[in-house]
Amino acid sequence: MIVKIIQKGKEYIEEGFSDDKMLHVIQRSKAEIIAPCGGMKKCGKCLIYVEGCTQAVTEDEKRLLGIENLQNGLRLACFIKPEEGMVAEIPDSNAKNKIITKSNIAMDKFNPAIGITKIRAIKPHLENQVADLTNIENNTHLKIDKNNLPLLKEITFALEDSSHEPTLISFFNKITGVEHKKNGHFHGVAVDIGTTTIAVYIYDLKNGNFTGVISQMNDQKQFGADVISRINYATTEKNGISILNKVLIDQLNEMISEAGEKFNIRKDDVYMVSLAGNTTMMHFLMGLDPINIGKMPFTPVSTDMHDFPAYQLGLDINKFGHALCLPSVSAYVGADIVAGLLASGIYKGKDIRLLVDIGTNGEMVLGNEDRLISCSTAAGPAFEGANIRFGTGGISGAIDTMKIVDGDVVFTTIDDMDPVGICGSGIVDAVAMMLENDIIDETGRFYDEDELEVSEKLMERIHELDNMKAFRITKGISVTQKDIREIQNAKAALAAGITTLIKKYGINVNDISNIYLAGGFGNYINISSAIKIGLLPRVPEAKIIASGNTAGAGASMCLLSYTYIELAEKIKKRVEYIELTTDPGFTNEYIDNMIF
Repeated sequence: MIVKIIQKGKEYIEEGFSDDKMLHVIQRSKAEIIAPCGGMKKCGKCLIYVEGCTQAVTEDEKRLLGIENLQNGLRLACFIKPEEGMVAEIPDSNAKNKIITKSNIAMDKFNPAIGITKIRAIKPHLENQVADLTNIENNTHLKIDKNNLPLLKEITFALEDSSHEPTLISFFNKITGVEHKKNGHFHGVAVDIGTTTIAVYIYDLKNGNFTGVISQMNDQKQFGADVISRINYATTEKNGISILNKVLIDQLNEMISEAGEKFNIRKDDVYMVSLAGNTTMMHFLMGLDPINIGKMPFTPVSTDMHDFPAYQLGLDINKFGHALCLPSVSAYVGADIVAGLLASGIYKGKDIRLLVDIGTNGEMVLGNEDRLISCSTAAGPAFEGANIRFGTGGISGAIDTMKIVDGDVVFTTIDDMDPVGICGSGIVDAVAMMLENDIIDETGRFYDEDELEVSEKLMERIHELDNMKAFRITKGISVTQKDIREIQNAKAALAAGITTLIKKYGINVNDISNIYLAGGFGNYINISSAIKIGLLPRVPEAKIIASGNTAGAGASMCLLSYTYIELAEKIKKRVEYIELTTDPGFTNEYIDNMIF
């Protein structure tokens, strides 16, 4: 069956199969579609306009679409099977995503593992018929990898083309490349591969100076908002692992190329890439099978640090460039957390501190120089706008803050654009606001009309939507009873994880000197609202620090200093991991934390 997909005026022709859904067909094309639940028929986000469809709208599809989308002629791609001649158009979205790239690096060392050294070799003659390899070795203190065939094949040309003054590329003082360096430029890239976003940081490796950063939404988002959805796609769809690997590598190459154009850097001038991400993202990066991450007993292929020639990963930089994949702790405490530990510094000193990365998984580490313990909780994608009726990511027009002033709701949107939905920080503010003003009770239930003691303006905002109570923020955007339950479950998982770590460590919450919030959500969230709903411990707000992109900061530190590469390996081995699914106290903590 041949179907046509239209997005932003571009047309893609794809073949559909009998066991396909239109979502699968779109995912195989070069079009992009939002599908936070990965096609599990839970989120209602994979919206399309469709022509040539004879399939009726089911009750489940109606429930997820909502009345307004139905009236506008929209369907869900995860419900519809392809039909011959079908045309699917993906609604246009010009919203710009707001991605946190700020990374606070406390660098006290600059000694990159990658190096370039220009040498002066002798010109062989009849009285001194020295081999090219020996000629290089005799004129440098660096060791050469004599078993590196691609390197050996380059030596003669590099010597002759440089008039016997070649440039040696080394990694940890071992020669890994030789070339005639034409312009003297020497750059490196640090990458934070987030489930939702990717940030690429460019540095000059001659002096450690920061050049710039670019960021994008992770193109894998069309395969699901969370890692479990993507693991499911990778293991159930034909060539799923290869597809997800290619999508990621292609995007990284495009971002490095874009950075090169923006900062006037050729790809041949990039010699090292330092990469951090959660364990699943690191598997997709390396093309490893993540199937066992998604099922008990949660065993990854590897949690080690890996150093590859960059071309082996498919990264399009200097042909002698290196790709350093930072180590993870476990299946659900990844290299992004190890990088975050480097950046936050909680691995050193006597003060007990907590690092929390709030995303689709809530990853956290508690400790000091004597002990570090960690865990991960399945918070789900609610804090990133998924599974929320009018939820959206951190895009232009997303409602991001909210409060009540003079008896009515006042809100702001990202970039001051007209509201298009509500993002994670906005939904946390909304729930806190409704709690504080007795619109919902501590169980999350909407108060009945005869129980309410609120202003007339607030009373008018309470209405019925899709057969449930809801609170209207603005025309077309409301917070429903189901949304509150989604946030309730997510915050209970996060809070229970934190409480469990505190008890395992044998301290109380007041013994924690600081709580560092990592990532985009942690940077934008209203601390007061997070404490109000029980997402964060009830401690003085001054103790809670929004730390920016700690994963990007840690990856940058490893790019700029081999000392931090060695330290990352040591930290990984020090962190104790607690598996909450088998911890008898976690379930009780989760139940207790369901109450706001």
